[in-house]
Amino acid sequence: MVKADIKLWWLIAAVFAPAPLCAQYYFDSTYIKKYYNQSVWSLYQNYNNHSLFISQRYVQDTASESRLQAMAESLTDVGFSYADEKRVIAFNLYSVPYQPSERKPPARALNIMLSQISGPSVVEMGANWFTGYFEQNSENVLPGFNDSAAFYRYEGSHTLNTFMNFMHFSNRRKFSYGAVYRGNALQKKSASSFVSYAGFNHNNLRSDSVFIPPAVRNRYDRFAQLNKLSNTYFSMGIGYSGTLVIAKVFFANLTLMAGPGLQYQRLGFADTESDSGDLNLLLHGDLRTSIGFNFPHFYILSASVVTFRSYNMDRMSVTSGHLLNQFTIGLRLNRRGKVF
Repeated sequence: MVKADIKLWWLIAAVFAPAPLCAQYYFDSTYIKKYYNQSVWSLYQNYNNHSLFISQRYVQDTASESRLQAMAESLTDVGFSYADEKRVIAFNLYSVPYQPSERKPPARALNIMLSQISGPSVVEMGANWFTGYFEQNSENVLPGFNDSAAFYRYEGSHTLNTFMNFMHFSNRRKFSYGAVYRGNALQKKSASSFVSYAGFNHNNLRSDSVFIPPAVRNRYDRFAQLNKLSNTYFSMGIGYSGTLVIAKVFFANLTLMAGPGLQYQRLGFADTESDSGDLNLLLHGDLRTSIGFNFPHFYILSASVVTFRSYNMDRMSVTSGHLLNQFTIGLRLNRRGKVF
């Protein structure tokens, strides 16, 4: 009879146990603390830059005089984010030029990101937009360029990148990605995890005139009049993420992912109304770092994300690089029900 009563109580506990208790089966509470029924409100400041590394293989160029590095950089004055144990939304409210200078054009960057967290998996969706490109290697395209001269400007050029990324972490019991990048959990002890990911992206570069500067245009053969470049691609890869924790408060994380992708590419030219399309391979990589302090009711976080995409083209190389440095201060508040 006693054994029957014990079994009955175990059955009742299993059926009516609250979600946090059930969730203990999926993670080790000595390594991870979840902030159930709490929302995380944060303000952040960004430094963004987007670069396009361009070179050609039509004319031998041992001195790299035709290599280009178009760059747009800006400082996001204020950004806002909300997070809980399942979702994240972040967007910047205002963007101003980074170190305003007469040498560089005024740049702007807009970013928005939505994230859904389900156990060991994270889905990220969002978009970023850049304008105000200048030529980092202006000595290649401007005669007599020096340290006081204005950089070459890519007038009317802008890019829009939309993305959806899926990441799955193998060490679901001891490792929390949200703890070191979202502030919606606490990593109590050092831990690491293998990562598998897949991504779907669309990148669109447009120029009001011609993108290749006049001084090196004759070296780029059929790409001399390029003014549109769009890439839609699917990529997959693997990686590794590790977090160092000291005294349950200080943390530092390094995450690296890389892999191949398949892209559909469309090119547009200023001297013709027709576009050309091609299907080929690309290489994609992602490097993420974070360092900060995680306290019971607030956290301080400095994170960096470096993303590169190497687009395969006929006798021309284009690599897109995006650098994001973010400083965040977040506050955790109790909540009831859904906020969004």
